[in-house]
Amino acid sequence: MKFKYIEKFSATLCLALFLVSGVAHADDNALIREANVALSQKDYNGAFSKFSVLAQRGNVSAQFNLGAFYLNGQGVRRDEKQAYEWFAKSAAQGNARALKVLQNAAAKGNESAKNELDKIQQQTATRQTQAPGLSQQVPSVPVAGKSLLEEANAALAQKDYNTAFPKFLTLAQQGNASAQYNVGAFYLNGLGVQKDEKQAYEWFAKSAAQGNVRASQVMQNAEAQAKSKAEAQAKSKAETQAKAEAQAKAKAEAKAKSQTSSRAGSRRSRESSVSDFSLGVSLGQTGRMTGISNSSSLGLLAGYKINSNFGVEVAYNSLYRNANADSYLSTIYPGTTGTYDLTSISAAGPYTYSLGNNMSLLGNLGLHTSSFKIKSSGSGSRTGTANGLIMGLKVQYDLSESIGIRGGFDTYTESGGMTGTLTEVGVAVMTRF
Repeated sequence: MKFKYIEKFSATLCLALFLVSGVAHADDNALIREANVALSQKDYNGAFSKFSVLAQRGNVSAQFNLGAFYLNGQGVRRDEKQAYEWFAKSAAQGNARALKVLQNAAAKGNESAKNELDKIQQQTATRQTQAPGLSQQVPSVPVAGKSLLEEANAALAQKDYNTAFPKFLTLAQQGNASAQYNVGAFYLNGLGVQKDEKQAYEWFAKSAAQGNVRASQVMQNAEAQAKSKAEAQAKSKAETQAKAEAQAKAKAEAKAKSQTSSRAGSRRSRESSVSDFSLGVSLGQTGRMTGISNSSSLGLLAGYKINSNFGVEVAYNSLYRNANADSYLSTIYPGTTGTYDLTSISAAGPYTYSLGNNMSLLGNLGLHTSSFKIKSSGSGSRTGTANGLIMGLKVQYDLSESIGIRGGFDTYTESGGMTGTLTEVGVAVMTRF
């Protein structure tokens, strides 16, 4: 049967063996040599008994080998439960190979391996609830009098971190994986030395590289936390950027909408700031009618705006005062001279169309009633009335929200007491209030 799990120790590796094992005894070196000789000669019974002594003293590699003896049934009766218990003891002290054996067996459904692996994981989970702590089970290095480990552990037990740190540091520099873990914990917690996370994780990494399970777990946790922090920062940055883009887009849309409706909004603002009533004064020049020369006109206007397009407007005009109506009068009273007066009241419904830039086009259609008076030198005076339609077209420019100027013409169609068509061209000033 292939004895694939046994670790052979050479004499040159004795110091390294002690650095990864438990508390040393004076005869460990000799016992290791004897165990290796028996193993090389395939004297499994002799090798088992010697490795058993070393394993019970806490030697990590001997514990691993003892598990292999039990698992293969060499030098001892085959016992899987005992085998995985020894593998677990070795793994708990940081032996990566022992941990791998347990994981492989558990993956294949071995209940004993699963139970031992669960115990290790429970111990690891308990440790993870706190910052990485200090290990009391650091292997010893024989020196004059007490071992350096004994001195380090004694100082640690008394919480004399200032004394414990340099001793563990010496062990760590010699390659002791457990001491390297402790030095990392000293730096991480600021015990016996100034806190330095960079130094701490460098020592944890050295310990993990030698198979120390606790150091490996610390490094894995640190990596997971760094990854989680980076993901949270990336998510926050993406959310901030998305929010800024959404705000910029909304602002641009609002600006575009405001620019599109600025003219209409300005007009509505002007119209809503004042009343729908208006007053005005008009001044114009009348056209020729039945032989009467052109004459000036003066009027008053009053209006009401129903909505943005339609309204009602009433006008009173002293339209056609003319002192030289001889041509007209001579047709009625031959050989006489005199004056001709005409006043008119009209009601129209103007329609307003916006041209933009404060300009509007007004068209109106309505009715008027006019009264006239003729003063003749030949036969006294004569009065009468005339009714008809009024039609007009004007352009208005708004100087402000309440004042505007308009110019254009109105045409009056006469009937009744006098006949003909009269056109007035003029300007008007309107004010809203």
